Amino acid sequence: MVDKKKTSVPFEFYFGPFAERRVAALHINQKRRNLFFTVTDLTGSVMGAISAKPFAANRKKRTAPHIIELLMRRLLNVLKAYRVNVIRLFLKVAHKRILKPVQFALRGSGLAVPYAMDLLPVAHNGCRAKKVRRLS
Repeated sequence: MVDKKKTSVPFEFYFGPFAERRVAALHINQKRRNLFFTVTDLTGSVMGAISAKPFAANRKKRTAPHIIELLMRRLLNVLKAYRVNVIRLFLKVAHKRILKPVQFALRGSGLAVPYAMDLLPVAHNGCRAKKVRRLS
């Protein structure tokens, strides 16, 4: 029987074609009063993710500006470790008060944000209902 050894190859993230301009994506999701921040490379591989749950046990306080500031500090450390210069921002957040601390932290960090895309689904009352069948 042949002994097959698994070789561990370090995973390489893809930051774009230019070495000096490293691009990553920051996804901000809100689900049931909890915030999720995820940093990915351009192929969608996750570099780092964090939730507001460890910082505040109370659900109402998870979206507070000081909690968001703590989350952004942690994520900025991840981005500095990977030497990322440019951030693409993808938002799936209902409240605009969550965006203010995020914008403030990104402005102060020196990262370039070329665009921010809002991915929040727009409610449209669904498809039209079937016609009621009348029996005579």
